[in-house]
Amino acid sequence: MLELRHVQVLFGQKPVLQDLSFTLKAGQRLGVLGPSGEGKSTLLRLVAGLIKPDSGQIWNPFRHPVLVFQQPRLLPWRSVLDNVQIPLRAQGLSAVQASERAMYWLGQVELAGVAQSWPGELSGGMAQRVALARAFALQPDLLLLDEPFSALDPALRHSLAQVCLRCLEETGAALLYVSHQPRELMRVADSCLLLQKGQGQLFEPASPGDAAAREHLADSLYAQLLSQEALTP
Repeated sequence: MLELRHVQVLFGQKPVLQDLSFTLKAGQRLGVLGPSGEGKSTLLRLVAGLIKPDSGQIWNPFRHPVLVFQQPRLLPWRSVLDNVQIPLRAQGLSAVQASERAMYWLGQVELAGVAQSWPGELSGGMAQRVALARAFALQPDLLLLDEPFSALDPALRHSLAQVCLRCLEETGAALLYVSHQPRELMRVADSCLLLQKGQGQLFEPASPGDAAAREHLADSLYAQLLSQEALTP
């Protein structure tokens, strides 16, 4: 179980995260919500091990975290298939093993038919699905999503969220998912960590399996988010 206790991260003398505590169990899906500048991306980088806390403690049993950014970050001079299989080759898989696993996950995101295409030939939604296929092909035990769908239109965001959820259910990976969209977030996450002034408050739907309860929580979170942004100078 991932556990953060009283964690603080400073940028210069300014606290970005302060006295932050929460846990994340294996297979749990936790959303992270908050206004811009509240440390959401910093939290993902912290959990991924890219930065260290200035104070507090982190216990992280996850050994294969994978971070997906807002931009797909595909290599434009390599094919879609290569973009998925190159990291697998770097992990030591043979060419055959890497190709087979890459094609499997491209199939899972419904892109097997464009495996030999160039990234420049893809739409924004397709490119982000390639990024998801690449992430799941690496067999993460923890998936870290940093607003990967925010640049897309609402219908496409919903579609990709469903693709992501389906892949999470297949792999059993835990999820830490940053988003500005409470409804999108609660379609995938089990609960939500709302960041305010660097601190976090956990929210859970009254009935986790009830779509109406999850939607009600999303609307409540949206109202709180608007309230926070209105108070931000």
